[in-house]
Amino acid sequence: MNGRIDLSRPRSVALGAVALGILGGLLAALLLTFVGEPSIEEAITIERARTEQSARPNPVTEPEIVSRPVQRGVGLFAAYAASGAAFGLLFAVLFWALRGSRPDGFRRALVTGAVLAGALTVAPWLKYPPNPPAVGDPDTLAQRQMLYIGLICLTAVVGVAAAALSTRLRREGWPEARRTVAVVAAVVVPLGIAMAVLPGAPDSITVPADLLWRFRLASLSGNLLLWTVITLGAGVLASSARVADAPVSTRSL
Repeated sequence: MNGRIDLSRPRSVALGAVALGILGGLLAALLLTFVGEPSIEEAITIERARTEQSARPNPVTEPEIVSRPVQRGVGLFAAYAASGAAFGLLFAVLFWALRGSRPDGFRRALVTGAVLAGALTVAPWLKYPPNPPAVGDPDTLAQRQMLYIGLICLTAVVGVAAAALSTRLRREGWPEARRTVAVVAAVVVPLGIAMAVLPGAPDSITVPADLLWRFRLASLSGNLLLWTVITLGAGVLASSARVADAPVSTRSL
């Protein structure tokens, strides 16, 4: 990318965002290796002990599809790199879509990252935070997935509506302070009502609270690190592109 991103070309924007997503995913995986994997190992130990206590004599053990060393090594980094690439592509799509209403590249990157991180990470985490391996009934998996995806879709709709409201109020000449309050209210109020109305997670918690929240906070920190790398990286590249293009305009005069 040569330290630049061509804001006039969607392919350049997409490639830059995907590259940043992969980088952010690898850094998130590195962070989770130290802050997340210990909680997972502890949860797996609890789950195995519980299974051994309830197992029948001579139980039939199923072969392990992916070993734990692979899961916490190559598997973890590959999964977060792939997720980062997908998040980067989503970032590029929204970043490009907002080019008309927000010409400033850095501010547009901040808005894009805030909307996507809020919709895909923060909002679902607040209502349906992830649980370690020792928590969760396989029979409720479909219900949990529907609730989780439903909240993501609802948050995305609210975010798009808030962005449209912000654009309209700007065109009508609202001061930035009043516009910010109106847009924040348009996001917080409907999401607050939705989180109060939606049912809670169906599974009971069967692990110590400190283990549960260490795992949940580790998961949140990894995802927020990923979004931070994409958002700030894209903002810096966009700003570099704008600065680098200035001398060209000057020479053409």
